[in-house]
Amino acid sequence: MTSRKAAILGGTLAGILALPSLAFAQSDEASSATPHGSEIIVTGQGAYGAIPVWSAPKADLGPLGDKDVLDTPASVTTVPESLIVNMQARTVNDTLRYLPSVQIRDQQGLEVSRPQSRGFQSSIAQDTRLDGLNVIGTTAIAAENLGGIQVLNGLSGALYGPQSPAGVFDYQLKRPTAAPMLRVIGSFDQQGLWTGAVDASNHSDVVGVRFNALHGEGESWVDGSHANRTLIALDSDVHIDSRTVLELDGSYYRTQAYGLPGSIVYFNPQSVLLPAAMDATRKGYGQPGAGTDLKTATGLAKLRHDFGNGWKFEIGGLYQNADRGLYGITNTLTDNSGDYTVTKNFTAVSRFNIVSNTASLTGSVTLLGLKNDLSLGTNGFVLGQYNNRNSIAVTLGTSNLSDPAILPEKATPATGGRYKSGRMFVQSIVTADTVHFTDQISLQAVMSTSFLTSSSYNAAGTRTSHDSESGVLSPTVSLLYKPLNNVTLYATYASNVEQGETAPSGTANANEILSPYRDRQVEIGAKYTPLPGFLITATGFRMTRPLAQTDATTNIFAVVGTQRNWGAELFGQGEVTPALSLLGGVTYLDARLVDAIVPGTDDGRVVGVPHWKSDLTADYHPAFAKGFAVTGTLHYESNRAATNIGNSYAPAFATVDLGARYAAHWFGHDEVARLNVINVGDKRYYSSIADGNIVGSPGANTAYLGAPRTVMASIEVDL
Repeated sequence: MTSRKAAILGGTLAGILALPSLAFAQSDEASSATPHGSEIIVTGQGAYGAIPVWSAPKADLGPLGDKDVLDTPASVTTVPESLIVNMQARTVNDTLRYLPSVQIRDQQGLEVSRPQSRGFQSSIAQDTRLDGLNVIGTTAIAAENLGGIQVLNGLSGALYGPQSPAGVFDYQLKRPTAAPMLRVIGSFDQQGLWTGAVDASNHSDVVGVRFNALHGEGESWVDGSHANRTLIALDSDVHIDSRTVLELDGSYYRTQAYGLPGSIVYFNPQSVLLPAAMDATRKGYGQPGAGTDLKTATGLAKLRHDFGNGWKFEIGGLYQNADRGLYGITNTLTDNSGDYTVTKNFTAVSRFNIVSNTASLTGSVTLLGLKNDLSLGTNGFVLGQYNNRNSIAVTLGTSNLSDPAILPEKATPATGGRYKSGRMFVQSIVTADTVHFTDQISLQAVMSTSFLTSSSYNAAGTRTSHDSESGVLSPTVSLLYKPLNNVTLYATYASNVEQGETAPSGTANANEILSPYRDRQVEIGAKYTPLPGFLITATGFRMTRPLAQTDATTNIFAVVGTQRNWGAELFGQGEVTPALSLLGGVTYLDARLVDAIVPGTDDGRVVGVPHWKSDLTADYHPAFAKGFAVTGTLHYESNRAATNIGNSYAPAFATVDLGARYAAHWFGHDEVARLNVINVGDKRYYSSIADGNIVGSPGANTAYLGAPRTVMASIEVDL
């Protein structure tokens, strides 16, 4: 280790260990309120994640409150905290790759992404939440600050108001623990990225505090590349009384990544097809000093109160600001011989900010002899987006895929300052009732009534488009049948309003927010708990959504048809035996564009969506091994359409991840050493294939290379 890298680790840890936030009085009493959906890790019960907890019996369903996943008429999958820790995940993208229903579509960089489930792209903010509150989905979030990620697959507009069919991605923050904790971690990622981190928690009878911080920098997996990550996060619980808790959370996260491969842009003109995946470690597919600089500041407050007799109230608000320095590389192919033009910087939105809110009242009453679970709530947000007045894109030169060149740098043009390019307001009122006719049969009806306003502006401040909708309804109706206590069968119909997408930069109607869409879903499912800590979910579904693209002739971004997806999922999660935990399954999708107005695209496969996707992770930690454990993950995707006319495909691929850890208790402290190897076979593949309208490249499609074989190691000590 160089002296500079040692100073990074030592200085980070030493400074954090001196924090006065841990100085207040300790209490041996457990916290009086355990947040929903979180894992409580208590020191004194063994090393962090040594015995993984992968079961997730409860789900946070927003205005419905906490519900048993077994009795929820929807597909809910969760990436638990212990998996995030043991797999050494660094980003949300790293974390979501363990779910077979989920894909990531990269945009202007490897962390400027849109998560999606069941083959539908998510929106900027409607599908991504932090502890139930809308956040910006196209900026970076550190996995080390999360206590898990819950994904509600399928249409959820009845619960959350207007959103796409991509599902709900709820990033759940770590909470203060029931016992004092001070944990320090030092880690190394191939081939020279060093990170120091601390996770500390303490509480008095009234206040609990959890502090997370990290700093890491060094060379990533391309020679000459550079990565830099810094997180500071403080989460607190104030117990106003035995029934009332105020949660206050704040964080700042900055991540920079330079020199990694840029995007491969093709199909403009349509004769230029997707080439075979290249060696992602080779210099020249990215450029020195080119990449992303993402800064995200977030503040959140929530008040929870338990009235007793099953009645609970919750209210919360969030503010987030995301500054996006998009200085990445676009490699635009000009022919099928591998020649390409290199452009640095993007003209996409450089800043988002969002103010979101939520409130709900839940409880049960008996009417006409029948139990009714009632919910009344509201949630919504105001989203602002800001563009640079001037384009900062510069052409660096040309090269060829077989011999990629490092090109002379050029100065980034002046931005001219920012201007407000768009504003979106969404607020929904949610009502719900679950009627229990018998112990086996129930009917759930949920309805949101939404109010939407969107406007776009040009650099002169003139409003260029405006749309307003009031009283828009999104209903969902589900019938549930429990033939056995550990089996639930359900059928669900949903009709969902969705705020229209924003026309990307470079189109003739750039920044215009389209009128709202109407999405529909029919789903049947079965859930079964063969073991107390293991849940199996099987679903079949048909979903439709208007699909917008950029017309190659007019350069106008508009709805061009309907995306129709039907498919099936099989997913299992939890502890099979005390020594074996499993998470994963398989998804089949047939995603097609129907009623298309663009010639040659009708009934064609949707770009980037595989027919088959499977992810399966196992953690084996037998008691006889005395703290030693092994992990393994298999990822598989069948081929994906690379163009909307079906003349080019990204081939199927499979990768394997392996890991090992050793937990010990030496000198009165718990320690864990972890070693993970991602993509053991060093498979070359495309991690993301996206239609050009998503990433702001009108008339073209965009691909990003998957990460090469990467070795990760860490040592963790509980002090």
